[in-house]
Amino acid sequence: MKRIIGDIPARIIGIAIAIAAIVLLVLTVQVLIIPIVGAIFLAYLLEPNVVTLQRKGMRRGNAFIVMLGACLGLLFLSLILLPGADTSGLNKRIPDRIRSDLAKFDGWKRNNLKILANIDITHSIEVRLFEPAAKFATELPSLAATITVDILLIPLIAFFLVRDGRSLRRKLVNAVPNAYFEMAVSMFYRVDQQIGGYLRGRLIECALSGLVQLALMAGTQKLLHLQQPNMLLISTVSGILNFIPYVGPIFGGIFGTILYFGSESVPTASIWALYAVIAITHLIDNLVIAPAVLSNNVDLHPLSVVLALVIGGEVFGVLGLLIAIPVAASIKVIAQEAYANYQAQVSR
Repeated sequence: MKRIIGDIPARIIGIAIAIAAIVLLVLTVQVLIIPIVGAIFLAYLLEPNVVTLQRKGMRRGNAFIVMLGACLGLLFLSLILLPGADTSGLNKRIPDRIRSDLAKFDGWKRNNLKILANIDITHSIEVRLFEPAAKFATELPSLAATITVDILLIPLIAFFLVRDGRSLRRKLVNAVPNAYFEMAVSMFYRVDQQIGGYLRGRLIECALSGLVQLALMAGTQKLLHLQQPNMLLISTVSGILNFIPYVGPIFGGIFGTILYFGSESVPTASIWALYAVIAITHLIDNLVIAPAVLSNNVDLHPLSVVLALVIGGEVFGVLGLLIAIPVAASIKVIAQEAYANYQAQVSR
């Protein structure tokens, strides 16, 4: 076996160089990362149904179009049937509500925390809240244009991935030398199973998490008599955002807070109750739902998951949190297959 540096086989060096090249390519074409990742997710999520229609005689491309149309129709129907929130005048009501609550807190602080009476905490909070909001408002048009382009690109890229993905995979496998053919086939299969199983499992987990939050919000309103308006809308959005590991519930809480702050009739106690519901839902998700749904899909040590999420979040932000676990699982599979092949070659 050819060796380059000491006892390190040449193919190990080649794999490392290939991974580094992929990472460098990703970093240089960041503008395409979001639509490509979204397209991969969409292709994997629809793959079982595409295979079902393919077995009935439909071509893969046509099957994808049918399933995508069905999903978009279901989404459109859900948007029609889902009760909407009153968003008119939110830009005025939310600042007024925040200032009113901060003024109440300031009065409570002066009466109960005299040691902090001369410290203007409320002004600091107000500045930290409103300055980023104003900056976001100025960047909203360009952000909306970018999101629109990404939304249009995702199904287009996913269509070609579904239609031509298998033929491309066969070409890649056929290009592998015979000595590594079995390793390549096993590697592609295991990576495909890991990513597909994880994404579909996460989809089920998000749906169950949304249902748990809806039940808890309804129970809070029924038993504790704390107003919880827009329960279905907030639970649905929170369930979708739960796809983002760890920080998804925070975004769901922010969404609910915006709706509650925009309503003058919702008491502050209801907002705190919403936070408690989200925290309990997240706890149930981590202790019950996720282990039951994802236990057989991704075989990663909890420390590996945490490190992958930290690295992914640091490099790509929220997108990194989305792709960190599938990428880490894929790297583990590739390393295992490469090592097993190396051991087989050495033992001969």
